[in-house]
Amino acid sequence: MIDNYDYALAALLHDIDKIAKRADTPIKSSILNQIINTYFDNNSIQKTIEEASKLSSGKEKDDGEDNTKAENLRLYSIFQNIDIGKKYKKKNHYHKLVPISISDDIFPVKKDQLNEQVLKQEYRYLLNRIEENIEEELYQREIIKNKDEKVRAYNKIYYILERYTTFIPYSTTDKSDISLFEHLKTTSAIAACLNEYYQNGQEGDRKFLLLAGDVSGIQNFIYQVTEGEETKENVSKNLRGKSFYVNVLIDFISKYIVKELNLNISNILYCGGGTFQILLPNTTDAREKLVEIELKIQKHLYDKYKTRLGVVFAYVEIDEEGIKNYAKSLTQLHEKLIEAKNQKFLDVINIEKDDFFVRKTNFKNTCIYCNEHEGTIKGKICEECSTHISLGEKLVKSRLKYIVYDFDNEIGKWDVRVSFGSMGQVCFYSELDDTDIGFMLENINNTGEFGRIKFVGNTVPLRGGTVASFNDIAPLAEGDRKIAVLKMDIDNLGAIFSTGFEEENKSIARISTLSRMIDLFFCGYINKICDDLSKEYLEAKEDCTQVELDNLFYINFSGGDDLVIIGPWDWTINLAVRINDKLIEYVCQNPNITISGGIYIADPKTPVRITLYEGEKYLEKAKKREGKNALYMFEKDFSWEDGMYSIKKLVENGEEYTDWINKKCISRGLAYNIMIGSRNINRKGQIDFDLIPQIAYSLSRNIKDERIKNDMIGRLITPHIKDSEIEFVKYPLMIALMKTRDVKEDKYG
Repeated sequence: MIDNYDYALAALLHDIDKIAKRADTPIKSSILNQIINTYFDNNSIQKTIEEASKLSSGKEKDDGEDNTKAENLRLYSIFQNIDIGKKYKKKNHYHKLVPISISDDIFPVKKDQLNEQVLKQEYRYLLNRIEENIEEELYQREIIKNKDEKVRAYNKIYYILERYTTFIPYSTTDKSDISLFEHLKTTSAIAACLNEYYQNGQEGDRKFLLLAGDVSGIQNFIYQVTEGEETKENVSKNLRGKSFYVNVLIDFISKYIVKELNLNISNILYCGGGTFQILLPNTTDAREKLVEIELKIQKHLYDKYKTRLGVVFAYVEIDEEGIKNYAKSLTQLHEKLIEAKNQKFLDVINIEKDDFFVRKTNFKNTCIYCNEHEGTIKGKICEECSTHISLGEKLVKSRLKYIVYDFDNEIGKWDVRVSFGSMGQVCFYSELDDTDIGFMLENINNTGEFGRIKFVGNTVPLRGGTVASFNDIAPLAEGDRKIAVLKMDIDNLGAIFSTGFEEENKSIARISTLSRMIDLFFCGYINKICDDLSKEYLEAKEDCTQVELDNLFYINFSGGDDLVIIGPWDWTINLAVRINDKLIEYVCQNPNITISGGIYIADPKTPVRITLYEGEKYLEKAKKREGKNALYMFEKDFSWEDGMYSIKKLVENGEEYTDWINKKCISRGLAYNIMIGSRNINRKGQIDFDLIPQIAYSLSRNIKDERIKNDMIGRLITPHIKDSEIEFVKYPLMIALMKTRDVKEDKYG
């Protein structure tokens, strides 16, 4: 019997021949040819796929193929087409024809850096890898025998295509910024919806539901950790486990929905950062099931976490135009989601009634970590916190590689498990032999040998094979033993998606490609940035054997378009600069795509929830700077590159003053006095001119090196106050004083 998976699988492969044509070689895989021959003679399937393909691309007809222009055979960087009002001359950057990864290969490069003589070979390599993987994964399987086999085949072909066709252009008639994979994926999602819609005898133009889900309370949930003598050893593990749990939660919910509605993972258009978007058929059955599913998930979360975590659904009914102008549909969906979030616990209140407002605390032993549940494990820890700690520890210590989604609760063995009651479970493994296990199998950051690659920002510092504490991280800083929390996210992301493309270029496949590329940077490549900077730290150390940690940075959260990272205070500043620099490179120097951040420096013993809360506040202050594109720290917003108040100048001057202090060209006492004078020079908007001669005298009297003396006087004592660095100098001096601080005894800071 032909069902949604037949339509979906046929659509997923409908343009696979484009790769073969560009490679100038036929498809050799017997399995691929079997699927193509089975489905492509079916008129009903072909008609639906044609309709779905047009909707995906936003065009009335396929552009066809023009393989005469070599540059069009590569994926044009989609970031070059973003325009929200800032002037930008496009750089003509293209992606390499490579498998998806978290290496530098994902960065677009100039056309003249690409070898056009090997295009066919590169296409042949990707096609060969696709065919080899499919033959290996589906060897001797009766793919179209029954639903279970179709689901298994679909999921495996999906992740193989995702790996090898993400950086292949959909079209070659012009500069294509749409990934072939995103076109195949969205065409598959649309085709399944159309079949379901027609099979249910529905009528009307609005054939689709665009569903959004949002998990609320994420930050409070992650950061609410009781810190004390009994818990301090596992605080970082608990944070990491909770952060990953939220990631798993949103993945589980989205996959559970498509499974319950007889759809496939292609219908999950986006999933990350605590939200998801799913394309569904606008049928009575789908709408009724969504109500049931939402309530079931809400009740499950309420029973486990009360109001600390909640989930809401919202959807809009859209027609074909809503698919073609997908950006507009997302804007409408966002408005609906805001309405739903304002009533997020209403359904639970209707069930719980008065009990909802009464907190039950009559436990014999309350959990020492969350202070919310009964401590059933050793009389101290609740089952949930135990799971989070175990997940946070084994994710790194045991190098968990595989994630398996099991909606039938059939799996009985695992390294770590997260249960979702009757809805199913998510099991984690460091090693796995069975590629057919569960509904869907993923491997973390391509560390496994099979399964869909799931990119996760999971870098953490290890000490002796276990997750290091914040007290272990702080001594890695130069001078003052402090940590810093870095919070960053992309500026004006809503505007980028809603108005960033020209009106006729807002198709579902294009928006999906943009989401993919952003997610790849924040979920995957962010690990490489942290690793590379940590290696630079070790290389700069005279005796790196004294460093007991394998990494400087602790990624608490990274996904969607934002991140939270903890590290040694000085190298966290370097990390913020590096992330901004790499993002600029990744988006082809397009000034319409910028990032802002906040860095809060703290003692490692400060409760982490306070540190993270302050980091969030600092990010908000950075966003208030005109034009955003800023980093807020030391109670001041700095631009990244331009002007006196730039991070570039702050870091350079900070290094310079540190060097002068270390070489005893200036004393720490003088640096401290100048910093205090700089702080006091401007009170309530009025310059205290009496301080200027005092600072000038202090410089002349206390600096012996004539070059440095003249340099400092030239910077601070100028004919016009607007040309002086006298107000700015306190910031790099703060860095210098912190870097040169003797942690045993120091009266200057």
